[in-house]
Amino acid sequence: MIPKFKNRAACEGTDVEAWFPEGFSSVQYPYLKRICAGCPAKSECLAYALEYNVVGIWGGTTVSDRENIRRATGIKAKPLFPEWELRRRA
Repeated sequence: MIPKFKNRAACEGTDVEAWFPEGFSSVQYPYLKRICAGCPAKSECLAYALEYNVVGIWGGTTVSDRENIRRATGIKAKPLFPEWELRRRA
């Protein structure tokens, strides 16, 4: 599923691996957060990441940040792929 805001995002054209780091480094986060800060799609990006259980940096937040927001607001994240799709891919 490709978010509707993708083509307006400030991160469009940047290194994708930076946004989905393995072994996330806190050194990367301030750089990525600066890119997100002025993004015209930041609020839509964050809303998407709160609605769906995604990994990586979305709307200037980490997975942990989003878990905290969900806990505080009572938002339940949906799986990115429906259960039937996961079974089909297995």
